[in-house]
Amino acid sequence: MVNLAEQYGFRSDVVDELIKDLVGPAEGLEEVITDLPLDRYIVGVLWPADGLLQEAAEPDSGESEEDDADDSPISQALMRYPTSMGMTFSVDLAKASSVQIAVEAAKYVPSGTQGKGDPSGSERPTWRKQKAKPDSWDRRPQIIEPIDWDVATPGAKKVDVVSGLQLYVYTRVPKHGRVAVSVALRNTQVPPKGQFRDEFAWFQVGVEVRSPEHAIVDRSSYGVLSKDADLRSAALLYRNARVFAIGHGCAATWDREGNSPHVERVASTFVPRQEVSRAKPGGVSADVDLRMSFLSSATDEQLAANLGQLVTEYRQWIDRLSASVRNGDADVEEGLKVVADEHVVRARKAAQRMQDGIDLIVTDRDAGRAFRLANAAMQMQRARQDWVRSGAVGAVGDGVTQGWRPFQIAYILLNLPGLANTDHPDREVADLLWFPTGGGKTEAYLGLVAFTIFHRRLKDPETSGVAVIMRYTLRLLTIQQFERATMLLCSLERLRQRENDLGGRPFSIGLWVGQGATPNTLMEARKSLRGIADGRELNEKNPVQLTQCPWCGQDLNESHYAVVKSPDERLRIACGNSSCDFRDGLPAYLIDQDIYRVRPELVLGTVDKFAQMAWNEKVRNLFARDGIGTPPSLIIQDELHLISGPLGSIVGLYEAAIDAACGHLTSEGVIKGRPKVIASTATIRRADRQIRAVFNRRAEQFPPPGIDPDQSFFAEPASRDHYGTREYVGVMAPGTSHATLMVRVYAALLQAAHDLTGSPESRDPYWTLLGYFNSLRVLGSANLQVEGDVRDRLQLVARRKQASPRDLRPPVELTSRVPSAEIPRTLKSLEKDVSSGSANDVVLATNMISVGVDIDRLGLMAVMGQPQSSAEYIQATSRVGRQHPGLVVTIFNAARSRDRSHYENFVPFHQALYRAVEATSATPFAARARDRALHGVLVSLARLLVNDLAANESAHNATVRYDEITQLAEFLEQRAHAVTDPEEAEDTKNQLGQLLKVWADAAESSPDLQYKNSRDYDDSLLVPSDVALTDDDIEYSTREAPWPTLQSMRDVDAESALFQISARKVPR
Repeated sequence: MVNLAEQYGFRSDVVDELIKDLVGPAEGLEEVITDLPLDRYIVGVLWPADGLLQEAAEPDSGESEEDDADDSPISQALMRYPTSMGMTFSVDLAKASSVQIAVEAAKYVPSGTQGKGDPSGSERPTWRKQKAKPDSWDRRPQIIEPIDWDVATPGAKKVDVVSGLQLYVYTRVPKHGRVAVSVALRNTQVPPKGQFRDEFAWFQVGVEVRSPEHAIVDRSSYGVLSKDADLRSAALLYRNARVFAIGHGCAATWDREGNSPHVERVASTFVPRQEVSRAKPGGVSADVDLRMSFLSSATDEQLAANLGQLVTEYRQWIDRLSASVRNGDADVEEGLKVVADEHVVRARKAAQRMQDGIDLIVTDRDAGRAFRLANAAMQMQRARQDWVRSGAVGAVGDGVTQGWRPFQIAYILLNLPGLANTDHPDREVADLLWFPTGGGKTEAYLGLVAFTIFHRRLKDPETSGVAVIMRYTLRLLTIQQFERATMLLCSLERLRQRENDLGGRPFSIGLWVGQGATPNTLMEARKSLRGIADGRELNEKNPVQLTQCPWCGQDLNESHYAVVKSPDERLRIACGNSSCDFRDGLPAYLIDQDIYRVRPELVLGTVDKFAQMAWNEKVRNLFARDGIGTPPSLIIQDELHLISGPLGSIVGLYEAAIDAACGHLTSEGVIKGRPKVIASTATIRRADRQIRAVFNRRAEQFPPPGIDPDQSFFAEPASRDHYGTREYVGVMAPGTSHATLMVRVYAALLQAAHDLTGSPESRDPYWTLLGYFNSLRVLGSANLQVEGDVRDRLQLVARRKQASPRDLRPPVELTSRVPSAEIPRTLKSLEKDVSSGSANDVVLATNMISVGVDIDRLGLMAVMGQPQSSAEYIQATSRVGRQHPGLVVTIFNAARSRDRSHYENFVPFHQALYRAVEATSATPFAARARDRALHGVLVSLARLLVNDLAANESAHNATVRYDEITQLAEFLEQRAHAVTDPEEAEDTKNQLGQLLKVWADAAESSPDLQYKNSRDYDDSLLVPSDVALTDDDIEYSTREAPWPTLQSMRDVDAESALFQISARKVPR
């Protein structure tokens, strides 16, 4: 059993070692060091006032000075070599008119004889390397008595607390009984020319402000309540996320006492720390049985009573919440009560929808049986998953104890009416599952997948066709989820074989991704398998995507994949294990050709693959537009926050074609029987606007929020004794380069994990350092530094501790520049722990890992610079601390004002992380999106919905089917009016009119017009975008045919190669 207290202790010791290395003192208050102090300690330093070193101050952060001069102490905190640091706080004058200011600082005084210069190792100016250095430096802590300071009188004052160290206090004019006060420490020493600056610098400086009356007051305010729903909610949820101070050149910290708006002390810190609790699923009473084994066999009466009790308890929670707001127990101020009421209304609506789902399964025989079968399938899948993960030894458990988390079953229940009835009003709603990363969103999806597939088969045992489309944005994530979903489909198929009312057609799953991952044809699959057998490594068109049998756990390689001709030609995946139920072949398809023929019940794909609707007639098979089977009734969009920006805009355009293909488009332009859309995310803002833009649906978030963060009946903050917290730590070193700071941080963390005493269970989470980078350029430099500078630094750190240096393996990468075949192996290697002897030491990654990398053992991350968006920061840092206490060290770049701002506001930012998530946007009908994709969507609609326009050779039929194409254009116009402003909708109408004319003219002038004619683009309506860019004879425009058209929503249009040409030797 993992000892959380021991892991917390180990994590805390790691941070202490980092602080000792960067700030000091490493060897006690009276330490003697042999290095130059400014080389030894690079954080928490006030440099001497040497004008030659300084550069102009950056724009000020925090509150500006009224006498905003470049030489003010606050401005000096922003210098390249800062001479000051401080913080700003507010005092409630009704409680106190004075505060106590405590200052700490230390000097290092040279002692011993002058040694020789050292020309190596320092980035300081050359003379520092050459000048004779003292043998040692003695630390001299300064004894400074606390100062009582009157804050009732405005003005600025300066006091020398010790010789060379000045305290500056600026008291502003009081407002509304509160006064804002800035305090700063400033180094006033000027080193004589030619002497080491180290002797005139202050180290380990700090300022603390105390108020025995608890008069230091919260500085935050929501101001006027916004009309934006998300901002209104945030004002309520984070009303207790207090801000008592902000730093200048440092961060500020304080001791919280409940939710009080007052504190006793605030203090500066150069290594700010903030623990973030994990959310855990909310609990229900023992009267509610959520075991899948019970729900799969319960009678209607038992289901109604048991699940009804879940709804009852939820409603009781809502009533208690509402009452606590009304009677004042909830500490919600009057201006925010209207927002709390809005949250209560949303919660009551969700409770009613859950009850409607219960009513459906106890009154509708097919829905009730589909629900029970779905629970049986999930029980089988979960038991099998646990067995495979634990090594696939012994007998498979029966899974009788496997159960749902309350939010999972609640989400399933409220979606059932919309899934069971094609005309249900819920088909106009996109239900967004919002839950923190690692909370179990995928299981909730899979339950709905199972219900949908069973319900269709129970309604018509002979039905065929794709029932569910699960879409992801990243290929890595798609393939990972494919493994888990295949296990579910195997469970469904076992149940189909056991029951007698589920038809004779096997259930199956398909992986529909670009040829960058899997082959599109069986011929390509044969060629790829031969290549792998010959020892070649494939980075595209690789059919070996399942590396382990999901049912029996046996490892799979190319020998288990084969193109067979009986009964139909297909790629068969068979483990051959005599004890496996699927030894003769898994119900899984990886080749486009197979998927178009078989039409698996569940298709997993990447969003960008749907651009193929305009190019490939066979895609219509997935939507049953060829008259065979039933179209999809459920679309699942994972990681919705990634459907934003340019990709989101293109996806939103093509979504119109998918919507129409899944339903029935009437002559009035209305789609009957639209598919049900569900989505999930852990980080999003303004989801309602995004869902309207992309899916043309109303959004409903589940679980609806309560009045506190992560508190919604279905979720609650976990105590640190129950679930390990994730601790964020910030470091910034203005006087040195960002790269040098990284080397110092990496070495300190790596050596600490090696040296500290602790059990393997405590050490393992912090053994593998996951380095996160915002760009490949910086990551590439870091790779070289880990191989060189970090190794050298480890030698030095170990020597100081009189320990053996940690031996580093070469760092591994998880980035887009790594061949795709290597990524699964790298992910698998991350699971090896320290006791195996082969654990990775350093893993360098970009935002590829932001979603879908779920390695429970990882607990340590270093983030190189504040990421561009808060959503990316949350997603990336959530990769560590999923099972054990996590540690995230953010290495801020002092040269970037945004990084500095995050550093100085470290605690306020991290105590309300999700409030900082930026709004995402998707603008499908914006001009540039229309130019790139509107014609592709029009062609997609025509090929999907009009039989005479489906085949590649039928593009010339546009003149014959002009009325139908016009109707499709009118549908797109209506869609534009629904999701965008009237001006863009009018522009869309005009552009569609031009496209219709170009298509009709091309069809008249070219009787042999095809959609794609690679031999003669004069007879082609479409041309790949990259060809149009590189072929001088083709105009890159939709004003005439052929139209440059996307083949993928993500790929760049064309690439240009760079070749190195050696320079000729020119004679001098």
